[in-house]
This record gives sequence, structure tokens and C-alpha cells, in this order.
Amino acid sequence: MNQFVSMLLGTTAPRTNMPRFEYARMNGKELHETLTEIGMPPYGFARIFGVKADTVKKWLRDQQDIPPWVYVALSLLHVDGALGAARQAAAEHIKKDNKRLSAGEFPYMQGGDFMEGSDDDE
Repeated sequence: MNQFVSMLLGTTAPRTNMPRFEYARMNGKELHETLTEIGMPPYGFARIFGVKADTVKKWLRDQQDIPPWVYVALSLLHVDGALGAARQAAAEHIKKDNKRLSAGEFPYMQGGDFMEGSDDDE
């Protein structure tokens, strides 16, 4: 009861399901500039981080909010050697490419070009 009275008087913040942190949001132009800066096409980003290429397109067009983790991931990719390490890790993790079934399991570990594809690649 005391907590409720305190809330009504404004001495304590009400308990809500609000997230703890509020992040500055990256916009589509910033995402495009950063991907260009590190030499990564949108579909390459989508493959490495396991999101649909269509989702990345929506981010680029500001049709969908870009999650906070994207900014952190892109910041880390600026570290020397990080982009190659990220590609390698994704290649080790992608068990099957449903658009290239003939490539078999772990298609990017067998010398396949990880950046192969197009903007229509999902």
C-alpha cells in the first residue's frame, strides 16, 4: 500500500515492462553508408547475421526500425580482420543454403564465395 501511495505522489517510478535502455536509432542512410564503408553488400550482412535480405532492405528504406545490435555489430566489423572472421564464423554456422541445395551441407566452407548472390537473395 505504501508503494502505491508513493507512486501516486510521484516519489517512485511505476513498475512497467519498459526496456531498461533507450538507444539512439541508426537510420537507413547511416546503415547504407556504413555497409559501403566496410565493403559489405546488404545480402552479405543478412547472411552473416542470420536475417532475411528483405529485412535489411526495409531497414535501408526506413520501413522498419533497425535493432540496436546492428550498430554494435557494424562497429565491431571496423576492427582489423573482423569482417573476415565474421564471414568465416558464418560459413561454419550455415549448414544449408535453401536456394542452393546442390551445394550440400556447409556450402560456404567448401570454397563457395560467401558474398555471392544479389539483393534479391533472401
